[in-house]
Amino acid sequence: MDYSVLPVDGLLEALQKKLDESFPGSVFGTGYCDHSLVSASWSMPGQKEELLEDYKKTLEEQGQKAMAAKLMPGIRFITSDTGVASAKVSALLVGGQHPIHIGSCISVDHRHKKEVADFADKLDQLFAQFGDSVAKLQKLMEISLDYPVNAMTRVCKKLSMPKKAAVEAISMFEMANGGIAATAHDVFMAMQEIPYILKTQNTPQAKMLTVEENMARALSLRWSEYDLAKGVDY
Repeated sequence: MDYSVLPVDGLLEALQKKLDESFPGSVFGTGYCDHSLVSASWSMPGQKEELLEDYKKTLEEQGQKAMAAKLMPGIRFITSDTGVASAKVSALLVGGQHPIHIGSCISVDHRHKKEVADFADKLDQLFAQFGDSVAKLQKLMEISLDYPVNAMTRVCKKLSMPKKAAVEAISMFEMANGGIAATAHDVFMAMQEIPYILKTQNTPQAKMLTVEENMARALSLRWSEYDLAKGVDY
């Protein structure tokens, strides 16, 4: 009796209206639908300078001009009437080999007599918080890690990353890093290989989305707790 029907078409119409108001010029990217969930993503090229200006500048200062040039803000919409039974929208960075989930997720459960209007109202929160999510990502550049490979391994375990893909990504980072100090941002970006690896293995979309959401929690971790000299097995 507590279940609330949130029609997909109504949710998408509300989202598109808010996008047009807050992020004019947004571009539809990809969509997915199966018996349990519907997802869709958009990029916002018109807001790149506004939302990513400081982050882009810092990347360029650190010699990462290629990354700065290709990344742009985006969002992903997901609705499901199974499992968590909610409609969610999350902040993304798109333009790389795989979208980077940076948090700021808002959600409305299919419960408590919720309606599409409740979802539309919550969207304002997400759009207002987008800059804060980018600032969190940028803050990772200020966190130096003496043992970045060990830190990456511990963080992947903490966030329950799929073991096989995580071990492969950690190995790739270790080879590229060469055993020197790195930033938490370097590690977070190296972790983005995990969803890319999973995608090439035809991992179910629902699992992919869960992995990406879990990975976004890395932006709020206390990285010093994972930067330890002692190695750790996955």
